[in-house]
Amino acid sequence: MTEPSAATDPTATGELPAGRTPPLDPIEADRLFRRGVALFNGVRYWHAHEAWETLWRAAPDDERDFYQGLIQVAAGLIHLQRRNVRGARNKLSEGLAKLRPYQPAYNGVFVNELIGEARRLLDDLQAGQLPYLIPPIIRFTELGTDDFSR
Repeated sequence: MTEPSAATDPTATGELPAGRTPPLDPIEADRLFRRGVALFNGVRYWHAHEAWETLWRAAPDDERDFYQGLIQVAAGLIHLQRRNVRGARNKLSEGLAKLRPYQPAYNGVFVNELIGEARRLLDDLQAGQLPYLIPPIIRFTELGTDDFSR
């Protein structure tokens, strides 16, 4: 495998596109991702959005849409909480489009489940109904060391 040259890798020269940040340490990236999931599952969508935005800005091109999709779904849920039907519909739709290529699972989470839950909300919104928000949950594909079940 050849190393990227300065001509093909803007990070090699320290020049990043606008809004991008240098790659994160993998341990820090995992911590931020898991924190975002915990915040999302705790119905703290704005805070989850903020955690994932840090990842999105530092992510390689092939992962950016995954994080942006999560951010947009979280933003859609914020709009739904505020009864902003148009904003919820737009952000959920954008988020679903970004997440679809990452099905069925990506980065250790069941993407297909999140898509299904967000899709049901979006279908209700598109049918002219304001759905009751039963908060979606992002589930990990494997049990981690944080599992306290018997």
